[in-house]
Amino acid sequence: MCILFTEHTSKGLTITGYVGWTTTIPCHPRVPNDVDWKYRPTKTGFEDYIYSNGVMYDRFRDRMSVDRTTDGDYNLIISNTNLSDTGFYICIEELGLGDGYIYNLTVSGTSMIFFTYLSL
Repeated sequence: MCILFTEHTSKGLTITGYVGWTTTIPCHPRVPNDVDWKYRPTKTGFEDYIYSNGVMYDRFRDRMSVDRTTDGDYNLIISNTNLSDTGFYICIEELGLGDGYIYNLTVSGTSMIFFTYLSL
């Protein structure tokens, strides 16, 4: 699925998060520049900046951060994911260079539980 919100967007992906868990949304810019992260709660809603020019906006600072990796990625980290985090997350390379990415985050109200079985 590809949803085009801006002329620079080339990829659309769906990610599932779980209530109470940490959700990571990847961004792999081709050009080694800073990125802008935006949030849009619905397909046609207003976009709100999360991160731009190396700054995390106050509204999102309490549970979100950007992890700048040594590989040049700018991954968005959402701690304690909740249902209201559902929506579209957009990563665009600054200055309009390179690609942009749109992720449709759906949040499940049910947490996943993993069991480890030990053999005796």
